[in-house]
Amino acid sequence: MSAWSTGLACTLLATTMLSGCAALQYGSGHSKLAKQANVLQNTPAARHADAQQRLTDALATIYADSSNRPLRYYSKFVDLNGNGQREAVVYVKGPNGCDLGCDLYVMARDGDRYEVVSRIPTSRAPLYQLAASHDGWHDLLVTTLGEDNGSQLQRMQYAGGGYVPVDDKGAADAQRTALIPNLQGPGHAIPAKPVKEGRAD
Repeated sequence: MSAWSTGLACTLLATTMLSGCAALQYGSGHSKLAKQANVLQNTPAARHADAQQRLTDALATIYADSSNRPLRYYSKFVDLNGNGQREAVVYVKGPNGCDLGCDLYVMARDGDRYEVVSRIPTSRAPLYQLAASHDGWHDLLVTTLGEDNGSQLQRMQYAGGGYVPVDDKGAADAQRTALIPNLQGPGHAIPAKPVKEGRAD
């Protein structure tokens, strides 16, 4: 197991307590959703809701059982796989900020809702898209929690339906584009419950 993976395992519980996040397994956005009986399939889809509102609804569903509020998110819509539809990359920040890292999601549009492709815990800004791709998806360069609460860059490649970490000491020098450079500003609030159908125009 790499030092990064070991550090991730050691800090995941602390991150969960910090942000009030759902206890999803690393690299998978499906475990909790499956246990909730495909809850995202029932996410309210307001008739005229835009992409931001649908993303908010999806996150409100995921964090519906969180008691640690307020929760806010910072997002960027970008086509990561060249299918002509923009995926969403999202940082979720709890009331104590990202001292122990934040949850980073990659979410894809499926009809009238967003579903989780990957969750990368203990992440920090900035987040970069790399020019290289695997399985049709652009690689990502993620800032993660390192030793002594420092930050380190981790390359993520798409494989087996989600993003996984790979060892790449040259990632910091790779051609890259900033997707979310920082978590400054108000961001977007994650409500305690998804917006009911018909309330968003």
